Amino acid sequence: MDVLYLAFNLSILSYFLGTLLKGIPIPLVSVKKLGSRLMVDGVLSAFLVFSYKALVYSIDYFSRLLGSSMDVLHAWFLVETSVLVSLYTFLKLTGLIYSKIGLGFLSSGLIAPLVNILVDALVTITVFYIAVNAIRAMAQAFIAIGILLYSVPFRITRSAGSILIALPIIFTVGAPLLPSFVAMFNMPMQVNWLNIPAVPAYFKLVDYTNNTIAYYVLNATDTAGNTLYIYPSDSNGVVNATSMDRWIPYGEQVLNFMMPGSLYTVKTNVSGSQEVFNLTVRVPNVIAVATNTFIYYYTDYIEVVNVDKGNNSLTASLRVASPAQLYLVTQEDCSVVVSVDSSTIQSPQYYFEWFGIRFKAYSVNLSPGPHVIGVIINYLTVQMPNVSVKSYVESILASESAVNYFVGSLSIVFFELIVLPIVYIFILVSATLALSRIIGGVESRISRIMVLGP
Repeated sequence: MDVLYLAFNLSILSYFLGTLLKGIPIPLVSVKKLGSRLMVDGVLSAFLVFSYKALVYSIDYFSRLLGSSMDVLHAWFLVETSVLVSLYTFLKLTGLIYSKIGLGFLSSGLIAPLVNILVDALVTITVFYIAVNAIRAMAQAFIAIGILLYSVPFRITRSAGSILIALPIIFTVGAPLLPSFVAMFNMPMQVNWLNIPAVPAYFKLVDYTNNTIAYYVLNATDTAGNTLYIYPSDSNGVVNATSMDRWIPYGEQVLNFMMPGSLYTVKTNVSGSQEVFNLTVRVPNVIAVATNTFIYYYTDYIEVVNVDKGNNSLTASLRVASPAQLYLVTQEDCSVVVSVDSSTIQSPQYYFEWFGIRFKAYSVNLSPGPHVIGVIINYLTVQMPNVSVKSYVESILASESAVNYFVGSLSIVFFELIVLPIVYIFILVSATLALSRIIGGVESRISRIMVLGP
């Protein structure tokens, strides 16, 4: 290498300058000492030039000796980064949830500072990881330039050269041991933050003909009857509980699908092994005519033979085995024509309110035999139910234990990913300075004897 060739020439220059000053007829002790020092420096710098390959090899040798591997550091960095990003997302969503449920002071006074700690931790380990990779990639260049600076006569850049030689050796060998250093303190972090036993979920409700039922309300309770969560469905008949604030708990629960004037109950068991709980429920005794318009029959005596559904109309052919009754429920402001075997039902028999919406109900008595039910909707302005949503996750996050957990978890993060890496960096820097002092700051007595004699 040209750099090493130049360093060797500077070593020769230092040695001959030393012999010149030592042999010059000037009776000054300081000049003689300077000459001796230059001769020693010339020999040492030449020795470093010829030791270049050994210095480079020493990195791999000590890495194998100490079990230092960049793969371990890389894996640790990926795991910790993913954990920090997950916790960052979790805390941001938690802050939004706190603001939503009237605990904005916790969002600004607790969550915001914790998020700042996460950002600091992420910056710390990212900068460390990038710097170590850069030093490792340029290790040979650092050592060569360090030897060149070390060889400059009169020790003008000797300290800088010693540091450049020591830096890649210490950091390349020692930096990958950071995960082991952190693991010594035995403070594992949990990825399932707060250990909330909950899972994302999809629910869908369909009628007897497999048409979706829109704007129903899902009220779930545990086996003791305690309410777990209350979620309304959308216009597609889906309850989307995949956002973290709407996750549902594990375990056995009773799902109450509430429709205007009707309730359908299903028992289910949500397993923790599922990444997303997906459930489609078919209601056997309901025919959806349109949004907020339904035909209900609560008996097995009625058999649906055929259903012909249009945009704003429905014709259902039924076979009745025994005297039975069915109901048609629609919004009170809906203009609808209901007929049974071509006979029009003049007026509804019942009125009721359901989640802020006024409904009317037509009751139809059916005798045994075939019947045809006709429904024509002339006007309908769809109204959405006014539901007070109850979230299982929100109830957990609003508890005192959640606040204590956040503080405890972020204390661990602060200690493991900010304090410990900074302490370890100081250790590496101290080791680098110590090695650089050994290389360039302490004269070897053996070298002096070899050059100057006893």
